[in-house]
Amino acid sequence: MIKGVIFILLGIFVLYWSQTHSPNAGMGKIISNELSGSYAMGEGWYYFSIVVGTAFAALGAIRIYKSQK
Repeated sequence: MIKGVIFILLGIFVLYWSQTHSPNAGMGKIISNELSGSYAMGEGWYYFSIVVGTAFAALGAIRIYKSQK
């Protein structure tokens, strides 16, 4: 059960991180990121991180579901 919660939290973190560094953000957000020392990811890495974050969250949900049986 604990591993499931950790996977879900890790998935949420990766999804949040990828959203804050999205290449599809508005121009104001991209400029704000550049001024603060942050960056915008390339599209390939952005979609890769979305898939990985979703996979971690789904794996965590599956682990929790199986531990409830």
